[in-house]
Amino acid sequence: MNIPAAVILLPLLGGTLACAWLGRETSPRGRRAAAWAAALVALAALGLLASAAPRVFAGETLLVHTDWVPAIGLNLGFRIDGLAWMFASLISGMGLLIVVYAAHYLHDDDPPGKFFATLMLFMAAMLGIVLSDNLLLLIVFWELTSVSSFLLIGYWGGREESRQGARMALAITGGGGLALLGGVVLLGQIAGTYELSQMLHRGAEI
Repeated sequence: MNIPAAVILLPLLGGTLACAWLGRETSPRGRRAAAWAAALVALAALGLLASAAPRVFAGETLLVHTDWVPAIGLNLGFRIDGLAWMFASLISGMGLLIVVYAAHYLHDDDPPGKFFATLMLFMAAMLGIVLSDNLLLLIVFWELTSVSSFLLIGYWGGREESRQGARMALAITGGGGLALLGGVVLLGQIAGTYELSQMLHRGAEI
């Protein structure tokens, strides 16, 4: 099984679509259904990471690579080593705790599908950042966190403080993304590759 990609695709596709569909009804029933879907997705991601733990703890790096836009060095590359496993487990575990909390925090009038689907999108983006082997792909996921965090912070769009906080978050993460992109491009030009796994082997040359 392609564990690194599956850990990301579960919340990115399955989680967002299931939560949006099950939570389309603004009611306690819709909130419970969307919360259950989000919780099961987070648990499934944790289960996949747990299944990879013996290999990772043994020093193996799970690496997956598929060409996407090779002309510019942008490929679908994912990796799970010890550090990536730790952060991915933290993201999935914290995501599960947030889902449990939100299931009791949201008001009956709040649209649950919108919240839990956006939360799954944010979780997938964070997982994409820590599991990306391709640095340009990491930038794509970084920008996805910018969009999803903007939507989460601005969830209560009728409140001025919510809209203001969302705009501020978008400006900060957007500006940080531009700085990160500049650093990634510079690093890629020096190393001759945007694949993190290859960069680590070329450390002496850099």
